[in-house]
Amino acid sequence: MESPEGYEEHAMMGRRRMKAWGWLTVAVLAAGCGSSGAQTVTPRDHVPADPDLFVAADSVSVLEALRTLAHDSMEGRQTGTPGGERAQRYLLAAFQEVGLHEPPGGFLQPFEFVSRRDPGQPIRGANIVGFVPGREPELGAIVLTAHFDHLGIRPPRPGTPAEAAGDSIYNGADDNASGTAGILSLARYFLAHQPRHTVVFVALDAEEMGLAGAREFVARDWPPNMLLNVNLDMISRSDSLLYAVGTFHYPHLRPILEGVRPRPPVVIRFGHDQPGLQGVPDWTGSSDHRAFHARGIPFVYFGVDDHEDYHRPSDEFERIDAGFFLNAVRTILAAVLALDASL
Repeated sequence: MESPEGYEEHAMMGRRRMKAWGWLTVAVLAAGCGSSGAQTVTPRDHVPADPDLFVAADSVSVLEALRTLAHDSMEGRQTGTPGGERAQRYLLAAFQEVGLHEPPGGFLQPFEFVSRRDPGQPIRGANIVGFVPGREPELGAIVLTAHFDHLGIRPPRPGTPAEAAGDSIYNGADDNASGTAGILSLARYFLAHQPRHTVVFVALDAEEMGLAGAREFVARDWPPNMLLNVNLDMISRSDSLLYAVGTFHYPHLRPILEGVRPRPPVVIRFGHDQPGLQGVPDWTGSSDHRAFHARGIPFVYFGVDDHEDYHRPSDEFERIDAGFFLNAVRTILAAVLALDASL
């Protein structure tokens, strides 16, 4: 495990790589979500509008973000720990550097909660929030979320042979450094190609502790007109299937998503959202989208099936499928573009 100094050097190297792409820091105009008049962003000539070309150009940055968040020096990003705070600082810098607009509550939105497992001392977490103003902000907002926390450092499971135990850092590369890196990539795209709707980007804390960050964000009632939550949680490991969950509850979304062309090897599969189906888990409450659904806000949850490294120390950067991950980001970007155009 590297020291915090090792993390700072590692993160700085990543930011230097990001800055090498001159178009990544996007100029924006008219800050603030509540001001009158349409707000605009300044397009960059070198940011492709086509999702396939964009993600190809952005692949170094999005993989570097995933690798940084899943690095040992983040110590598993558990909420309320030094590793979790390092992840907050990294994401705060990333949101600011790509050029997202600052919301009324600030980029860094701290909160406290009491864990159901340990009802003693309150735990401090923080969501990181930024937005891109829409061309037609009166239409409302699409909120893109991904939780950045994971399980931290834990002792090896009882009975695990020493030679097989490996380290005790739960790096959470797929769960959910992958989704967090994905929303950073989508932020870079929409800063260069302004959406119709305002698009809010939220890196949520404390998902692993009862969705505390998502509950906190929804309770703040900003933005005031949330039309849709698109939640990314585990998008970097699968042979082919990327699930789009939520259309059973919100059937008006399905025709839009059926029109999205998946990028091979990705195959979009609907389901995992209907209660009572024998042998089919219902993922309606399995991640942060549950907090939005509880408020009647439609959601689409993009994710993959659990794999052998789920919630284990072996969920590391080296085990992600980079090809599947980048094509999942392409597919999700195409889906958000279709939703933005149709809602």
